[in-house]
Amino acid sequence: MSIVQQVREEDGGLPAVLALAQSERLPGEPLPPGPRANPWRPSGAVADAPSRGVHELVEALWHPGDFHRTQGGSPTGIRRRPVPSAGACYPVTTHLVDAAGVRWAVDQEGTFHRRDPLADRAAGWPAPAAEIGITRLVFAVLPGRSFGRYRHRAWPLWIADAAYTVAAVRLLLGAQVGRVDVGPSAQLRSLLAVPRATDSDAWLRRGLAPEIPLASMQIPAEPRVDARARRALATRRSPSLQEFSDRVGDRPADEAERLARAAGQAWVRGASAVSSWSVQATASPTVVGAALWDAHLAAARLCYDAVLTGDRRARPVSGFASAGGQWILHAVAFLDSSGGSR
Repeated sequence: MSIVQQVREEDGGLPAVLALAQSERLPGEPLPPGPRANPWRPSGAVADAPSRGVHELVEALWHPGDFHRTQGGSPTGIRRRPVPSAGACYPVTTHLVDAAGVRWAVDQEGTFHRRDPLADRAAGWPAPAAEIGITRLVFAVLPGRSFGRYRHRAWPLWIADAAYTVAAVRLLLGAQVGRVDVGPSAQLRSLLAVPRATDSDAWLRRGLAPEIPLASMQIPAEPRVDARARRALATRRSPSLQEFSDRVGDRPADEAERLARAAGQAWVRGASAVSSWSVQATASPTVVGAALWDAHLAAARLCYDAVLTGDRRARPVSGFASAGGQWILHAVAFLDSSGGSR
C-alpha cells in the first residue's frame, strides 16, 4: 500500500482504511522516514513573529528536552517534546491563522514563517477560507515518519498525536480556548489554504511534503499561558518500558493483563492502573473517527492531570487489533509516583 492510498481522506468522515488498522497484520519492516518538518522558507514564506502570547504557547507545546533513549538506555538523535507522540515520530505541525487572515507555518525550532499568499496563488494552491477577525491554531500532520513505521496503523496514531496536542492547548489556556474543529475535512484544508495530501505534485513542486490538517482551535490574539500548567507539561515524561517491566509480578491486575495481551506488549502488566477506550469493530468510519477523537482527548486529559497532581505518571498504549467484536482504540498505563504497590 502506498502512502498516497494510506492518507486519502474523504470529506465528512475518515477513510475506509481504518478497517486495516484493526487487523492483526503487523506493520513490517520500517520504511525510509520522511522529513521531520517542511522547509517553508524556500517556498516563499518569510521568518516573522506573531504575538508574544502565541509564541509562548507554541514554545510550551514543543520546546525540546533531553533525548529519547533506546530500550538499552543509549540516547537516540530525537529530542523529547512536552506533548507525547507514538514512536517519537512527532508528526504534528503547527500553523497559525491570525485575525487578519495571515497564515504562518511553524518549524520544529519554533520559528514562525509567514506564508506569501501571492506565491500560494501562483502555485495554484486553493484560496483561503474567509474567517477574518478570528485567530486560530491549526494542527496538521506530516505523515511520512509515522507511516514509515506503522503503515496501515498510522491513521489512528495521527489522530492520537493531534488530540494530545489539542488537549495540551486546553491545559495551557483553559477557558481562553474557543471553538475546536477536528477532521480531516475540506473545511480545515480551506482554513489552512493547502491542497489535499493526495495531490502530492502540488506540494512537491514547492519542495514541500503533503500535510493533513486535523484540528483547529480558536484562541485569543494574545493568549495567556498558565504558568503552573506550563511547568507541569514541561516535566511530563512517559515512564520507560523498563520501569513498567520491573514491576511485573506473579499476579498482575486483571485489566492490565487483558490490555497487555490485546496489545501484545508485556510491559503493560506492570501498570499500577490502566484506562482504555473501545468501539464496535463493525462501526462506520464516521463513528470510529468520532470515537478516536473522544478516546484520545480523554486519555490526554488523564495524562496531563497526572502531571498536575504529581501522584502518578502515564504512558499511552496504542496498536491494538480488534477482537471479540470490539476494537480497543487506545489505553493509558499508569505508574504511581513512588513505584509502590497497586
